[in-house]
Amino acid sequence: MVVTPDFKPLKATEPLSPLLLPNQPRPPLKQRSTGSFSHISDFSLDSPHPEDEVIDPIEKLEKLKHVDLSLDATEWRQPVFKTKILSLLRKLRIPKWNSPLLKPASIHLQKVSGACTNAVFFVSFNPSPTPTTPNFSPLLTPKIPPADPTLPISEKVIPMTLLLRVYGPSSGALISRTEELRILTVLSQQYHLGPKVYGTFLNGRIEQFFPSRALSPAELRDPFISTCIAKRMRELHSVDLGLLGFDSEDSMIWRFLREWLELAEATLTKLEGINEEWKAYVQTFHLDNLRKEMEQYRQFIRGKGPTHVVFAHNDMQHGNVLELEAELVPVGMPKHHRYIAIDFEYAAPGTRGYDIANHFHEWQANYHHPTHSWSLIPHAPYPTLDERRTFYRAYLDDTREEALDQLESEVKMWSPASSAFWALWGIISAEDHVHSLSLGEEREKEVDFDSLSYAQERVSMFRRDARELGAISN
Repeated sequence: MVVTPDFKPLKATEPLSPLLLPNQPRPPLKQRSTGSFSHISDFSLDSPHPEDEVIDPIEKLEKLKHVDLSLDATEWRQPVFKTKILSLLRKLRIPKWNSPLLKPASIHLQKVSGACTNAVFFVSFNPSPTPTTPNFSPLLTPKIPPADPTLPISEKVIPMTLLLRVYGPSSGALISRTEELRILTVLSQQYHLGPKVYGTFLNGRIEQFFPSRALSPAELRDPFISTCIAKRMRELHSVDLGLLGFDSEDSMIWRFLREWLELAEATLTKLEGINEEWKAYVQTFHLDNLRKEMEQYRQFIRGKGPTHVVFAHNDMQHGNVLELEAELVPVGMPKHHRYIAIDFEYAAPGTRGYDIANHFHEWQANYHHPTHSWSLIPHAPYPTLDERRTFYRAYLDDTREEALDQLESEVKMWSPASSAFWALWGIISAEDHVHSLSLGEEREKEVDFDSLSYAQERVSMFRRDARELGAISN
């Protein structure tokens, strides 16, 4: 039997982020007329338009600034990419980026490595008249080029650094972008948590940048940081689901698994039809058995009784936890408020056991590894019992053994679901790659993340953990 957590939902007036206190409300987004453009000829570097009326983004989310443009993230090293970005920022009227004095060379571009679902970039101002070469940034710490001392620039006119997110080619099948934007808007405007969204385009969005850095894989194991993450997760789990627009009383993991299984089967069917080699590879997934095993596991969970549903992040990996610069945390704020969660793409009603189990699996990941970014095996071990209990104490704010044992039981019970979720995600994420192979096209574009190998490993992890629970037969 799963025990209902004994904490109440936070009110929307209770800040979860030190970036914005209740007595310092963030200005509402501004609605302006936007033109549509989809061809390179439409990427005009025109002058900005006058400001329009101010609207409430919570009530009129559908009026969030938008342009009908798609960016090809594989062009990021080419000069045309900066041209498109600058035109996009002007069309969206991003403050200071809409100056007619700016040129594509005014953009300093860095790609954030380790992002799996999307291509993420820092868009910073280049104070030098000499163009910079786009490069990688392994952490969320963009390095700004030095200014030219002969060309002094007032800080008042320097455009702010932005986060450019280009959605992955197959992510539309995995993620409801409308739902994600609703969550981001409510968390940002009502709970003062998460980035402001400045505008969207057909396959991405422009977000506020927090001066911060992402955690390294090893830092998840740091006892102090781990307890901070636990407290942050507890706060997220206290967010009012109704305010976010959810009315589900059940974990949405079952809906994800049901819908994604169909998509995964379609992708693997296409893959095995390419040739005998790929057919043999697909058979290693034993997909027919996987469908039965997932249903057996679901029935096993159902048999344990009702579960309490919370607002779960569902992707608390090292790259999705930021450490804010110290000066951003006001004096007197709790120390754990220096750490914030980002990327709510997979956030949904779920169980605390699932969210914590998923986080513990991420202790084994290293998405920056040069050869095995897709694997959880060669990098670091799953947290020990002592490490897990340290996390539980911080999460529960409780040291009673029975409370810690109960949460450990929930985490073990939901651990297989995490692997099932990401196994199907990996297969579906390979759809674009599989489609190219089915057309006989050679892969000219580098595959940043071997999602099929990742999926194969997570299928094995699901079966291992489910068998240990006694949820599926050998």
